[in-house]
Amino acid sequence: MPAPTPTPAPTPTPASAPGNGANVADYQGCPIFTAGDWYNAPVTSAAVDPDDAAYIGSMIQAGNTSGFWASTGVEFINIANGSTSMTTVHPKVAWHSFPVAYPWAASYKIEPLSDAHAMVLDTATCHIYESYGTTYSGGALSAYSGANWNTTQPFVSMRAGSPSAMASGLSIFAGMVKWEEVQSGTVNHALNWAATAHAVSQWGFVSPASSTDGLSFTGSSSYQLPYGAHLRLKASFDTARLGPQAKIVAQAMKTYGIYLSDTGSSGNALYFANALDGSDPWNPSDLSTLGTIHISDFDVLKLPPMQRVPGH
Repeated sequence: MPAPTPTPAPTPTPASAPGNGANVADYQGCPIFTAGDWYNAPVTSAAVDPDDAAYIGSMIQAGNTSGFWASTGVEFINIANGSTSMTTVHPKVAWHSFPVAYPWAASYKIEPLSDAHAMVLDTATCHIYESYGTTYSGGALSAYSGANWNTTQPFVSMRAGSPSAMASGLSIFAGMVKWEEVQSGTVNHALNWAATAHAVSQWGFVSPASSTDGLSFTGSSSYQLPYGAHLRLKASFDTARLGPQAKIVAQAMKTYGIYLSDTGSSGNALYFANALDGSDPWNPSDLSTLGTIHISDFDVLKLPPMQRVPGH
């Protein structure tokens, strides 16, 4: 989750896409960014980083040994339209600001856990608004940090040192497994992944990420996997043992990969959204089979140039 690192107000800057591809994921009539974009490009034939084994080994050395798991029942995608009131977001800290108002209604849901994520998709404009540490009380909307994107345009990275609703600056919405996608039988975009705390680079990141949470790395290796790293589940991984829902997720991990986006106390979490009506339709027994997938089952795709949080 984002750490209180003093940074200027987030300002999106263009990010080059990783490749060309015809696929465009969509949700509720809105594209999830553009064809060949960071989240939409298939990576089945993408090059593996020459230091792949060292990065994977480093994460294991630093304590990333648990299987993957589905974080379900707590994330909600609120839907706005052209008539939804726009609300000023009051920043909870001076170093993160909200330059635009967010569409908001008193009925909107906020994640009930400590991260307090909030997401609003305006289907009239196909604009996604995200925040972290969100509260709504007495008609006032407040948050620690956040970001917003026009999902009809290429994904843009935040300014270096700026988080979003996640420490990495990536879009939690874009990389989230959505119930309606699984119902359709396919998840056709890359996923976000929250790794074991202290097992990732403290201050380094690569595009399309823009920041870190500053947690110290506990391993001794110089190969510290950065936020924004793109991993792909090995084609040889046998999905036959997985439940039907988990199998759809695993196929997305093979085709589109996962982005190292945040850290969590439990480690190796994937973000899942509830159904649009707010209910939790996921099958815990089915998704528990994701626990058979470990970091050693992935390839690290060729990393873009390493960047660092300003001042570190």
